[in-house]
This record gives sequence, structure tokens and C-alpha cells, in this order.
Amino acid sequence: MPRCKSWNRSHDCAIVRRRFDAPLFTLTLEYEMSRLDSHICQKIAQRDSIDLAARWLAREEGILVEFGLSTGRSYSHLLERFLGREIFCFDRMDNTHPLSRPPTDHLILGEFTDVLEDPALHARFAGRVILAHIDIGCGGPVDDWMPELVMDRIHRWLKPGAVVLSDQDLTLDPAWKLDRVDTTAEVQHAARYFVYRRRAG
Repeated sequence: MPRCKSWNRSHDCAIVRRRFDAPLFTLTLEYEMSRLDSHICQKIAQRDSIDLAARWLAREEGILVEFGLSTGRSYSHLLERFLGREIFCFDRMDNTHPLSRPPTDHLILGEFTDVLEDPALHARFAGRVILAHIDIGCGGPVDDWMPELVMDRIHRWLKPGAVVLSDQDLTLDPAWKLDRVDTTAEVQHAARYFVYRRRAG
């Protein structure tokens, strides 16, 4: 079974390592912090990263895509920060709250491995995306490869200067033309959420 990467937290958040070499999945907390506090740190970093991306992209034309809609919390925040922009959401199934549900024609359901095989989808989104939000960490071994699979399938959707936000630290392929951005000065608990920008050209 592939070994999962560690999550490195900022100094005031617990460092949490996901271990799959034990009989049962375990979380090892190296500092005194509850799982709730650790979760709050990550959500603060997620919110601040979205807000930062909204400032960067305020004058950019294009659409947004979100992988990992879940109940729609981050989708509702994207709606507020990117007023008037189209946001297309992807997930395995619809678990959204009624107040945070995308329009039917902006919700694409199914296994990512299957959905992202559709040539019509790639033709529809190629070169149009200014923000890709990939929030699909599930705490299991799939976290080792699914975010990179999604990114590999959609990197041609990104416009130059586009922003990628991820709850997982991506292993970057040069073909994606992405650079990691240090957001320490602008994002609380910045080590808990990962921000990338697509290079020009």
C-alpha cells in the first residue's frame, strides 16, 4: 500500500501524520491539540486562501471549478468572494445542503476517474479556468494519488495566471506549469492549505 505524505502544520497547529503502516488508520499528534482544533486551523487556512485568490483574480475573466463539493460550505464562500462568476462543481454524489447547492447544469457527479475521461468536458473547459479548488482529502490512501490525478487531467483547463488551491500538498508535474506560492504573510495557518499559480506560456 502506498505511503501517505505528512501534513506539516504551522507552529500553533498540531502536526498530524497519517499512518497506514499500522493495523488501523491512526493520527499521530505531535503537539497537544484536539482534532477539532486541528480541523479549525485547516478551515481558517482554506477560507484565507480563497479570500487571497479572490483578491488576486478580481480583474480576471474566467470560470471556477471545485472538486470535492461535499455539503457546499466552500462553494458558498466561493460564491460570495467571486460574485457573478460561473462555478462548476464536481463530486461523486450530491450531499449538499439545500442552501449551498449549485444549479443542476453546474453540478457534475460521478467518479472523477470516469468523469474526467469525457472529451466533451475537456473541450468545454480548456483554457477557461482561473481558479481550481481541489478539496478531496478523505484521510485514506486515495489521498496519495487522487489530487494529482485530478490535476493531471485538468491542467489544460487553466488560464495563465490561474490559481490552484488544494487541501493536499501536490507533487507537481512540470507539464502543469504550476509554482507553489508562499502565503505565510497572508494566510493564517498557511501550512494547512496549499496554493499554486500557473505560469504564463
